[in-house]
Amino acid sequence: MKLEIVKRFFELTEQFSAAEEDYAEIFHPEIEQTEYPNALTAQVTVSDHATLFRRMQNGKGLLAKQSYALQRAFEAGDTLIAEVIWTATVAVDAGPFKAGQELKAYFCCVFEFKDGLIHRQRNYDCFDRF
Repeated sequence: MKLEIVKRFFELTEQFSAAEEDYAEIFHPEIEQTEYPNALTAQVTVSDHATLFRRMQNGKGLLAKQSYALQRAFEAGDTLIAEVIWTATVAVDAGPFKAGQELKAYFCCVFEFKDGLIHRQRNYDCFDRF
């Protein structure tokens, strides 16, 4: 069950869905996502429900497409850990990015569940050089 929820989360994210109703059966109302420092994020960033949906909108404008290839998943109690390879194509020139540029990253995502929904998510993202 947890793995199916995480797969659905990645599918919706690939499609740039930022509609809260799409995530109603995925995210716990108290969802909190923590992203640790990486090539795009300078410091630890914690997003609550409202902030998470605002941030989802940002990717929609920058990227033409993206995909998440689940490599492995491990479950222990209320936790699922996923290793994922993310690839994307930049849609518009923005900062260091150029339209058409390919991006790739390796993610380790830790999902904690509460009431059968994703309650906490921690991302450890490692990007290829731009």
